[in-house]
Amino acid sequence: MQEPSTRRAAIVAGVAALTAAVTPRRGAAQAAATRAQRAAGAPSSRSAATLDQLFGRTRAVSQTAPATVLGTDNWNQSPLRLARRVTFGLTPGETQRALRLGYKSYLETQLNYTALDDGAVERVVAANWPLVNQPSAALVQANQGTLYQQLADATIYRQANSPRQLYERMVEFWNDHFTIYNPKVGYLQIADNRDALRRNALGNFGALLKASAHSPAMLVYLDNEVNRVGAPNQNYAREIMELHSLGVNGGYTQTDVAELSRCLTGWTVSAQGAFTFNASLHDFGAKTVLGTNIPARASNSGQGQQDMETMLDVLVAHPGTATFIATKLLHFFLRPDPTAAQVAAVANAYTKTGGDIKAMLRVLFTESWLMAAPAKFKRPYHLMLSALRGSGAVIAPGSTNLSTLRAPLTSMGHDLFNWLTPDGYPDLVDYWAGNEVARWNAVTSIAGAASGQYAVSDATLTRFGATTAAVVDTLDLLVFGGEMNQHTRDGLSTFLASGAVNTARVREALSLALASSAFQYY
Repeated sequence: MQEPSTRRAAIVAGVAALTAAVTPRRGAAQAAATRAQRAAGAPSSRSAATLDQLFGRTRAVSQTAPATVLGTDNWNQSPLRLARRVTFGLTPGETQRALRLGYKSYLETQLNYTALDDGAVERVVAANWPLVNQPSAALVQANQGTLYQQLADATIYRQANSPRQLYERMVEFWNDHFTIYNPKVGYLQIADNRDALRRNALGNFGALLKASAHSPAMLVYLDNEVNRVGAPNQNYAREIMELHSLGVNGGYTQTDVAELSRCLTGWTVSAQGAFTFNASLHDFGAKTVLGTNIPARASNSGQGQQDMETMLDVLVAHPGTATFIATKLLHFFLRPDPTAAQVAAVANAYTKTGGDIKAMLRVLFTESWLMAAPAKFKRPYHLMLSALRGSGAVIAPGSTNLSTLRAPLTSMGHDLFNWLTPDGYPDLVDYWAGNEVARWNAVTSIAGAASGQYAVSDATLTRFGATTAAVVDTLDLLVFGGEMNQHTRDGLSTFLASGAVNTARVREALSLALASSAFQYY
């Protein structure tokens, strides 16, 4: 077997050829990535040219439209296109289910997530990361590093293995929509993630918004625990309208922000980490928010909390919220440029059902819309999970610390629960493009794992045999659901045929497949 440094150099070199076809415009946030790539040993221009000849492509193709270069015309089976969007990556089992059920039945199966047995996954979570099921009062004194590790690892395990893939993708979506910076809130995020986001991820948006508003983690993160009469703090009042409900163009004013912050006075957190309303901190005067009049109340009326409860109902029912949530869901699942008609249709589903998330998704995943949608670039977390799933990697049930999976996320800039500002990790190709070496290294480490916290078995990679054709067919099934494009097939075949097809070379071919342009998009 080659030395690790030699093998990595070979993989990085080969990856350059397969990914040269599509090199997205480098985002401003990745400006430092170029220096990191050079330090990590990115291929020289000479080696890149040699590899371009090997794989029959020139680097000038990078300006071609992604749908043409990627060969995504091969993604012609609508159930598989749907499965790629609603899961964290295809597996042979997921491919089979999607094709067997067909587009509409597969979508309904994923929407009806409680009928999908998740017991085996939850038993592993309970055994390996038990703190995620504990109430906040039991976690106050726990080590904060351990709490973060258990929350992150349980999330990775669930989203890599759960049959409830659309539900888990919605958990991912809401984690960014209602983002919380973990270092600021610590143990409080356990309950927020479990009781607000996961409990309502495929339920009703109004229930979700209200659960978030009562979440101690959210109140602490956006400083509402210090919001009080005579010393208002407007952070949460602003963000609940700008980022959580109406959107920045939703029609509210700075006066609405100030008045809503008065409604929120007294919404705070107990010493045990629970939500509490402290009447002594509340502003009982009359208020007007978004045209809604909140009457003055006697300080001993017991009605102070109702000010914000009323406004939560107003925010949920506001047409601006329907439009904002519809637009954001369309961006996340369908395309960066949804039409006005698409936004209106999804927003109408929100309005007609009072915020039912499943109803919105049924409209969003209109088959003709998805078949016409462009390929999406995988964010680093999505890339890693899809590589785990597409390689057949198995996370060892007894692995209580998945540090070897969290480390690549750090190098790719996509740590879980670690985005500082309340807008959540970006869902923009311009932001994530450019950090190629870290992405290649992440998938290479997965492909090369024969044992440890997770592993890819040799038997999985040679299920059809150990010839060049058999290995390529296996990778086609595992990684691409049987829809590998011809450019990728030719490149992998050339690579495998250039030497003995042994265990090391098969794993290198898997690395190339996972780092190919066709796999970077979905």
